[in-house]
Amino acid sequence: MLKKLILILLLCCGIALYADDLDDKVRQLQRLQKELENAEKKAAQTAAQKKQAESDINRTSSLKRITDQNLNQYRQQERVLRDSLSQVEQRILMAQERLGSLHNAQNQELNILLRVDRSYKAQTIKHRDHRYLKHLIEQNRRSIDIVDGFKVSLEQSKNITSKEAAHVNRNLRSEDRKSKDYNKKISNLNKQTKKLSTEEKALQAQITQLRKDAAALESLITRLMEESGRTPSSYQFTQIKIAWPVKGKVIRNFGQETRSYGTSVVSNGIDIAVKEGTNVLAVDDGEVIFSDRYGGQGKLIIVDHKNGYFSLYAYNSDLVAARGAKVKRGQVIAKSGMTGSANEASLHFELRKDGKAINPVPYFE
Repeated sequence: MLKKLILILLLCCGIALYADDLDDKVRQLQRLQKELENAEKKAAQTAAQKKQAESDINRTSSLKRITDQNLNQYRQQERVLRDSLSQVEQRILMAQERLGSLHNAQNQELNILLRVDRSYKAQTIKHRDHRYLKHLIEQNRRSIDIVDGFKVSLEQSKNITSKEAAHVNRNLRSEDRKSKDYNKKISNLNKQTKKLSTEEKALQAQITQLRKDAAALESLITRLMEESGRTPSSYQFTQIKIAWPVKGKVIRNFGQETRSYGTSVVSNGIDIAVKEGTNVLAVDDGEVIFSDRYGGQGKLIIVDHKNGYFSLYAYNSDLVAARGAKVKRGQVIAKSGMTGSANEASLHFELRKDGKAINPVPYFE
């Protein structure tokens, strides 16, 4: 009996030592997996940002092409209007010169007519030169009116063309500003895309290295597990939460507990008050690796859940499941009692992860 207890203690100690040896490796693997997850998430975000930037470049480039087309059209219109204005101004200048000539001719004719009038003032008849000059003056007056009307028409045309030219020029400046803004935006987006491509490349390299490191570490952990005769722990139960071994009031919590006179004790599990003889249920599937009386634990059962977790059931009055038995979740494995160091009818329950005691309450359904 003593040898059996020693073997069980050595088994538990071996599990604990084995867990300590692999604990750092497992934590390191978890860190690598977390870093890999973060890197993949950031890579996905970077790829999305790069895709959005490329989409913005295509959209902006399309808008710039339309703007440049408008810009070319306005430039052509501006050239046509500028040439038209130049022609109108030349024609106005010619009309002004023609009006000046007509006015000079008219003045000369009037002077001649005045001299003729003075010469024939004493006579009662009109000389034919007088009639001829009068005819010339009237004809010149009509020419002046015609040229003057033509000049007014040209000036009106100039005003209309000037307004059109001003409107085209405003549109031209507006489209030119838009084109420059699009150029600047495309340049910034290209820089952003280049930066994102560099980041994406670096993240992909990081992901590749993290995957290699994780794979190598997983291989190492697997090898160490195989050398010790065990497979890697999944830390997964058959359901999300484990079942309660019994239903009752928790009268002792997990962890350090302060008692009278300033003393304190550490509990590796919880105590649940139940009537003696209550069915004790397996919290999940597993194999019974110990079923016997053990010191202050009284009649004790230990179940290996084959996932890195062990559950311990103490203070029992009767042990239903024998060592080596395969048990299912909710199966009766013992009857509660008051054996060992128990001072009232209860069940002492512990949950161990790789041999280390953990608080079982968060794991219960």
